[in-house]
Amino acid sequence: MALLCTYTYDPLDRVSTLNPLAQVLSSRFYNGEQLMTELLGDRQRTCIRAGGQLLAQQSREGEEVVTTMVASDLHNSVLHASEDGRQVDIAYTPFGHRQAEQAIAELPGFNGEQPDLVTGHYLLGNGYRAYNPVLMRFNSPDSFSPFGDGGLNAYAYGLRKV
Repeated sequence: MALLCTYTYDPLDRVSTLNPLAQVLSSRFYNGEQLMTELLGDRQRTCIRAGGQLLAQQSREGEEVVTTMVASDLHNSVLHASEDGRQVDIAYTPFGHRQAEQAIAELPGFNGEQPDLVTGHYLLGNGYRAYNPVLMRFNSPDSFSPFGDGGLNAYAYGLRKV
């Protein structure tokens, strides 16, 4: 089995770099638990938030700056995006899958999470477990399952009561 990507974590256990094979290194910077800026080679992508709610994303490559305005729900799932006069509506399945052609400029996806560049999975818990929205399950079991807060199905997606 070939290695597709390596991940490193910061001291707060958040994904800090992604190094996919045959692609540029991605560095991530956070404000608390929320991803704010991602550097991809000479490109920079910054999320603009107010009160924890995503409002826009600004992408910068060299001298070119593109601002994408977004409308999201209470869980930060991007439902509508507007970029340079182009409008896109984004719909999700109940388990977070969206069509690839709906995405604009690497916007955050379901529940405001950033899909992985290589797999399209969501690295939830800041990389603790990868969630596959197509299969509607996690790739690894929850350490709180089967009889703890994780519930009976260790691979299921659900909100954990803390």
